[in-house]
Amino acid sequence: MKKSKKIIGISIITMVILAILVGIIWYAISNHNIKSNTSKINQLYDKLKAKNSYSLTTILDEKNQMYYAKEDKKAYIHTIYNQNESKFIIKDGNSYLIMENSKTYYTYKNNETNLNKIELQLEALKDREYQKGEEKIDNKKYQYEEYAILTSFAMKETSELTQNQEVKTRFYFKGDKLVYIKTIIEDKQELLKVDISDQVEHELFEIPSDYKEM
Repeated sequence: MKKSKKIIGISIITMVILAILVGIIWYAISNHNIKSNTSKINQLYDKLKAKNSYSLTTILDEKNQMYYAKEDKKAYIHTIYNQNESKFIIKDGNSYLIMENSKTYYTYKNNETNLNKIELQLEALKDREYQKGEEKIDNKKYQYEEYAILTSFAMKETSELTQNQEVKTRFYFKGDKLVYIKTIIEDKQELLKVDISDQVEHELFEIPSDYKEM
């Protein structure tokens, strides 16, 4: 009788262990599937949002590019477009327009609209429907996610865009790394080269001591 009870006890313990193992395996597979089905844009958004500091550069050509850096609750934005150049430092709840030629700066008080510029641009795409594809750029194949939306990443003027025009934005990845962004409006295209880095210069967030406020 005791032997029989012992066998039953062992059987119950074995079944419990098996049930736990099945649960762990199921959980792991479910999580893997969720991750696999999550867009790379969603993953990039979550990754950047969790970072303490990072920088992102978009380059159309030598004369048209944008550099963004973030550290804690500070940001720096340097834009060169169509022969116009602007530099902003965002911190302490304000935005500061930096003018190198005159060594002056102008303060936009209680304005930190672009503090989370990149995250907000990615958030606008989060959980949206997209199409997957593959395309060659400079003889290299890249996987892309295509969204039927015009994003703020586009550098060229889009004020003349009409409601009837077809708009697409493609994000090209090398593995999980974003490397290009292409904006397509009808038969016109704009291709931006993208570089995301953890390297950030701390001095960028400081107004030079010899600059005067306007």
